[in-house]
Amino acid sequence: MYICVFKYLNTFYKLSKLINISEASSIAIHAVVLVAKSGESLNVSQLAGKTGFSKNHMAKVLQQLAKYNFLESTRGPKGGFVLKRKPEEISLLEIYEAIEGIIDENHSFHNCKSCNLELCVFGGMSQKLTSDFKEYLKNTLVINLL
Repeated sequence: MYICVFKYLNTFYKLSKLINISEASSIAIHAVVLVAKSGESLNVSQLAGKTGFSKNHMAKVLQQLAKYNFLESTRGPKGGFVLKRKPEEISLLEIYEAIEGIIDENHSFHNCKSCNLELCVFGGMSQKLTSDFKEYLKNTLVINLL
């Protein structure tokens, strides 16, 4: 049975509207968890089939994960990807930031310079959501999802 790693953050669709979860970062996190869970080498086709993402996008993201030393790749008919590090050593934040870059907690929903109000009508909600999201990713290790 396949369970989304974002299950504790409401539904993926609703969350992605509030916080930028690109398809690439979603692929990366799901792929690392699935490879860790399998305990054996998985190829691009297998991972794409389990997640529903395209094989081309999956392959591109997996190569980035190999470049950042999350996965090790083996070529050939029996090739695929295995974890390069232990699942208890990998946080979701590391994976996310390898794909997306460092999370900026000091952003706003819009350009506040164009707003004539003295206080933001969102009252820091944007920063709180981002901070909570980053904290969740930081404290969630791949081992916790197996």
